[in-house]
Amino acid sequence: MACDENVIKNMANEITRNCQAQNITVDTDFVIYLIDLLLLNPKYGRMFSKTISRNNLEAFVNDCVHMLTSGTTSINTLKMQFIMQMNYDKLQNLIDKHLDSIDQCLRPLINEILEDDPDVDDDTAFKKLFRKISIYIILSSGLGNPGSIVTLKEGMAALESVFSLEDLKVFVALPRSEKMTQLNELMQIASGVRLFNRDCKKGGEGIPDLPFNIVDAGKACLAALSNSLIGVMQRVNSLTTAVADTITIQEETGNIIIDIPNNSELTENNYKQIFELLAFNRQYELYIRKLLSDVETMVQNGTHYVEKVKLVLEELHSSVKYKAAVPVVTVFPLFTKLWKVWRSMQNVMYLMSTVNRLMTILASIQDQMKIPYDIVEKMLEGKNVITDHDRTSSKISVTDKLSLGSLKNYVGYGGSFTTLCDKNIQFLGFCALCLSVGALVPSNMKLGLIKFKGDNYGFCSVKMATRFSKDSQRYVNEVLEFARNNPCVINLLNILENVNEVKKIDNLVTRILPKTKISDKHVQTETHPIYGYIEKNYTWDMWEWKRRACQWATIVNCQTHSTQTDYSHLRSEIHCQTVEPRDKSQQTKKDTGINTNPRDVFIWGLRGQIGYGQHAMKLNTVTDGEKQKGDIS
Repeated sequence: MACDENVIKNMANEITRNCQAQNITVDTDFVIYLIDLLLLNPKYGRMFSKTISRNNLEAFVNDCVHMLTSGTTSINTLKMQFIMQMNYDKLQNLIDKHLDSIDQCLRPLINEILEDDPDVDDDTAFKKLFRKISIYIILSSGLGNPGSIVTLKEGMAALESVFSLEDLKVFVALPRSEKMTQLNELMQIASGVRLFNRDCKKGGEGIPDLPFNIVDAGKACLAALSNSLIGVMQRVNSLTTAVADTITIQEETGNIIIDIPNNSELTENNYKQIFELLAFNRQYELYIRKLLSDVETMVQNGTHYVEKVKLVLEELHSSVKYKAAVPVVTVFPLFTKLWKVWRSMQNVMYLMSTVNRLMTILASIQDQMKIPYDIVEKMLEGKNVITDHDRTSSKISVTDKLSLGSLKNYVGYGGSFTTLCDKNIQFLGFCALCLSVGALVPSNMKLGLIKFKGDNYGFCSVKMATRFSKDSQRYVNEVLEFARNNPCVINLLNILENVNEVKKIDNLVTRILPKTKISDKHVQTETHPIYGYIEKNYTWDMWEWKRRACQWATIVNCQTHSTQTDYSHLRSEIHCQTVEPRDKSQQTKKDTGINTNPRDVFIWGLRGQIGYGQHAMKLNTVTDGEKQKGDIS
């Protein structure tokens, strides 16, 4: 593939910059994790199979930015997977990485100690080297802070009790490899001496009380994980009950569909939203169960180490009791043994702190999730919430047992199968057919399993098992097709290798459409279903139509009448609606004048005439029926 590690890193950097432009901060390593999963899909894999063009790269980057900035449930699921993948591993691997990190931090100091070669007569230089060795022992053992004067003095006194300045001169003359070996032995013995002095109440400055802390921390961690598991299982049971009964099989085609009730207000997108939310909570459940199991192991180991420390201390006390001098051969191995047990307790405490840190991160992601309770309540109407235990252990009838026994490659239930995290069952024990649409419905283990190409598959009903037995490869491909289009379920179901094997196949599944039903039947129709109609204005002559068109065109020269309405102003975009000016000043019914009713009173003196002042004068009025001179009847 043309998309190598450098190209992927460059794409991740560009995606990160585009997200920051939208005020969304994402980790570059998480973007690389997302890109690796997306490239398993041929839709994106084909873009970079041979050459990388700028258009394809831009389209891919835009899709990734849209996914990261949308904040969907699937992105939160991927973030949770990435955090666990980067920060958690097998317990021993975590301890080894932790000890390696301590060695890397102390490597400059170790090199100074190993490379220091003071003169034999230079006592000041030897004292300085002795001090460096004491600081290294305190830092490497984790028993306090050498920056504290009291702690440093205790460390130097413990080292001096087992390693004198004369021994230091011999140490300087040794080869580098032997120096490193002796330095580790000194660290173990001196640390054991400090722990013994602490137990004797003669020191122990900066040394934590691990035997007490490890028990207390284990109880607190177990309680927090148990509460988280109870909460997530309540959500899982509700969401599973909401969607389990809606997954059905089309009898004709065998397609897995979401059967939404006819009178329901819900849509297919609502169900897909719940499917994603269920996948997130299932992933959260798996991690909580894994952490809970590991913490139980840590608590058991911690309790064992606490008892072992007590036994070693008792053995040390009995060895040095009432004795002025104890042989080195007897006491040094006991100091080393005490230190090794203490180091084991330190490792357990580190693991518990790692678990607590991861719990906090996972809980913060969980708090960001918002459950659409209105949709879930509509889906749960008339249903009782069923737990995983009840769902995976419900009894089956004798008829169903007989029908299952006749299936191809059927593996009967022997009581040894469990669901979720069972490595013997593919897809973590979820129903293989329900997964083809994204629904994580647990299988009923009492139905047994069906073996296909060396893998066992479970099912939630007899109908699902029967259909899978008829065409196993088809439904396995449907799950893989769904997984590569929804990368959040790839690592959830542990099918990364399966998806990687088919990443070059464009079409894994061909959707089967229902056949159109055809039947031969005789149909008697009416002789004349439509009554006859004759168009009076019909003409076949083209010139007649042209003549009529010319006649109709003259309508633009005709005067029309209109009615003024409240919305008449909408006919024009101008602010005022006027009429064209006319030659005549007035338009009346008659051309001779205006028939008005004159007023009866006239005000004398309005123009300032000299006389009697302004006063009203009554005019001569015309009686009804009379006509003034000049009127035209």
